Amino acid sequence: MKIKISELDKLVLDVLLTRYTTKKANFIKEVLMFGELSGKPSHGLLRLLPKTYGVFTDSIAGDPEFIKKTKVSTVIDGRGNVGMLVGSLAMQEVIRLAKETGIGIVGTRNSVNSTGSLSYYCEKIANENLIGIIFTKSVPVIAPFASKKALFGTNPIAFGIPSMPHPFIFDMSTSAITFGSIMNHKLRGKQLPQDVAIDNEGNMTTDPEKVRATLAFDNSYKGSGLAMMVELLAAVWTGASFAGQNEKDGQGNLYLALSPELLSGTEMLKERSRELIETIRNVETRDGKKTRIPGENTFQIRDNNLSRGEIEVDDVLLEKIQKV
Repeated sequence: MKIKISELDKLVLDVLLTRYTTKKANFIKEVLMFGELSGKPSHGLLRLLPKTYGVFTDSIAGDPEFIKKTKVSTVIDGRGNVGMLVGSLAMQEVIRLAKETGIGIVGTRNSVNSTGSLSYYCEKIANENLIGIIFTKSVPVIAPFASKKALFGTNPIAFGIPSMPHPFIFDMSTSAITFGSIMNHKLRGKQLPQDVAIDNEGNMTTDPEKVRATLAFDNSYKGSGLAMMVELLAAVWTGASFAGQNEKDGQGNLYLALSPELLSGTEMLKERSRELIETIRNVETRDGKKTRIPGENTFQIRDNNLSRGEIEVDDVLLEKIQKV
């Protein structure tokens, strides 16, 4: 059904306020609404439901704590709080550091559940005229190449580069399918795509109820290796849980922000990024269509939804949220 964005915004906030303070609820709401408005339902309203690795948890041991600081870096102990809250705090901190010193490095540990769409954080960083790079470790989902057991998270990587007329955003999961997408398929009783997940025996499955692990995005040692690099940077380096080990340390993330002034200049980077994007967009293609630029579909979907002032939301999902 269609619902006004203003009404949906209020509904999401009201649900969050049943468990969170106004400040924390607003942090989380912004991440959820970004996911839903940008055509990323696996990172949107779905996460309001119980048992979706979402925004409600019983693991909170207090407010997130900034436990280690240098001039260019900060470590945040999430203390069992959800990734969307800890991620928002990390984003603010990495922007502050980069604006003060030119370089910001923020590692987080001991958060739980989804961080949400990394495009949200990268866009915010890039809109501050900073280069943003984010690595995120999640619960074990990906089976390393040729193995049967899930050890790596979906382990997404995202980049935000200042450009014109808006930042260039690249956000990808190293998994062939996100955990949120699997939950979406379960909710709707739909089968998964072919060759994205395996069952208990290590056989390919399209049944979301039988998934034991997903595959790396290219089902090769290269994709598996990239997922492992995220595990090393976002989990091992930050002091978080990795490959199912040290689970008490929770999930980890690594946020980087760099000033363009370190190597050239902000306006030069924005202009040359625009030039690169336009060169790629207009290169001759095999099918005669213009090359798709990563991230632009996200901008277009969100802009279209905002201009209409309303969005289509799954009836079943909306009904479940209203009962939370």
